[in-house]
Parts: sequence; structure tokens; C-alpha cells
Amino acid sequence: FEHMTDIIFEHEGTIDEFLGDAILAVFGAPRRRDNDPERAVRCALAMRDAMDTVNAANEAAGLPVLSQRIALNTGTVIAGNIGSEQRAKYGCVGHAMNVTSRIEGQTDTDEILIAAATRDHLPDGIFILGEPRELLAKGIEDAIVTYPVLGLAP
Repeated sequence: FEHMTDIIFEHEGTIDEFLGDAILAVFGAPRRRDNDPERAVRCALAMRDAMDTVNAANEAAGLPVLSQRIALNTGTVIAGNIGSEQRAKYGCVGHAMNVTSRIEGQTDTDEILIAAATRDHLPDGIFILGEPRELLAKGIEDAIVTYPVLGLAP
């Protein structure tokens, strides 16, 4: 988590929460910027690249090699202190968060998969994307169109 947290903060992301072995990060909350989707994709690529360093350290320490799956989506959410009077925390909720979770559930090992909504907000020519893939997800009526992020364009 330490390496990934540093990368998220370097790309001006906000950590919503740690969920077991996962990190939920958002870009655009608490403050929205025009390049939130681009920074999120750049962050995902940096996180993927950092896994080599993490795994080299793990192997040297006799720990297991780790893999990751990264899913990105762009949409409107409710962000703020969420909960009740007894317990509240800063977080994000909404349909876009649910869609992101469904995408992550169908992302292959060591893959970065972005929703078409994210792709539509990226500047042209910066990233290399793979062929579109439609996902069917529980609780979501229409297929979710996604794209694997292969890297930065030369």
C-alpha cells in the first residue's frame, strides 16, 4: 500500500478507502480538475510499473509476488462526509462507483481497464488503448464498453 499510496498522491488522487487488499482512489474529489481522467490513467500506468519494484523487494524478503487489476470509470458521484451521526467518513457513492466496481471484477490480472466514459474524456494521442470489450455486469442493464490501457503513446 505504501508504494501505491505515494503514486496516487503524486498524481493528485484522493484515497477513498482501503478495502482488504484493494485501494479505492478518486480523481476529482474533493476538487475537480479538467484533467482528472488523464491523471487517473497516468496514475494507473505508474502503479502498474511500480509492481516490478514491489515484487523485487517481496522476492528478496521471501514474500509472495503480487499482481494487480485496475479499473477506471468517469461519472458523477456524491462526495463528502457519508454515514450517520454515530459514524461518518469522507467517501464517494453513486452509480459511477458501482460501475467501476463491476469493471474491476472483470479485469484480467495485471490489466488496466477503463470505461468508455473515461476514454471519452482523454486527450487524443496520449495513450495506447486495446480493442473495446463489452462487459455484462450484475445490476447494470446495458453492457459496459471498456478498453485496456496498453501504455503511453510514443
